[in-house]
Amino acid sequence: MKAVGVDLGITRLATLSDGRFLENPKPLERSLDRVRLLQRTLSRKRFLSKNWIKTKIRLAKEHEHIKDFRRDLFFKLGALLAKEYDLLVLEDLNIKGLIQSGTRKRRLRLYDSSFSELRAVLEWQFAKLGKTVLAVSSYNTSRECFLCGGINKGLTLEDRVFHCPYCGFTLDRDLNAYLVLLKTSGWVPPAVACFAPPTTFSTLSWVEEAWWDNDSGSSRLQAG
Repeated sequence: MKAVGVDLGITRLATLSDGRFLENPKPLERSLDRVRLLQRTLSRKRFLSKNWIKTKIRLAKEHEHIKDFRRDLFFKLGALLAKEYDLLVLEDLNIKGLIQSGTRKRRLRLYDSSFSELRAVLEWQFAKLGKTVLAVSSYNTSRECFLCGGINKGLTLEDRVFHCPYCGFTLDRDLNAYLVLLKTSGWVPPAVACFAPPTTFSTLSWVEEAWWDNDSGSSRLQAG
């Protein structure tokens, strides 16, 4: 049985345990200027006038574009993972708690990332093929060392590289987090279980970049 761990984030939307990651396209944040302009224009129009209705339709289409943009990405990612893997391990995130405790900018990016919708799409794609999704507690997954289990209490949100103060294990922060997810669920990738503690550079060299093509409106995973 092939298993994959997925670590969700607002910088990288999804980091996979096979080394690939998907950058967060942030469709709402990128469209925010247009949305705000349309909202201001709408507020200056006479209610239910022809111009008001035209602007209202344009604003609705902009929101619909953002929604479709995001869902298309989620379904493509779900279809890819469900085709390649039998078991998906996800973080059981407390989204409401993250939104309530975050700054204004962080709250916007959490809304934009739509983790709950992404999880629902991934679960649906795997269930459709009779495959399994496990939700693992996200507590300390970013701070726990995959190799020795030690907790790096000094790790901050700005730190993109995880360094264990106990065993010296060094790895990209997101890569370490999804490996901890797999380890917690009882699944460890054979390639990871066999190699010696990697350096940040050797580990990142086999990461495949995933990116969103804004012009075509389709997502593609490709080698960086």
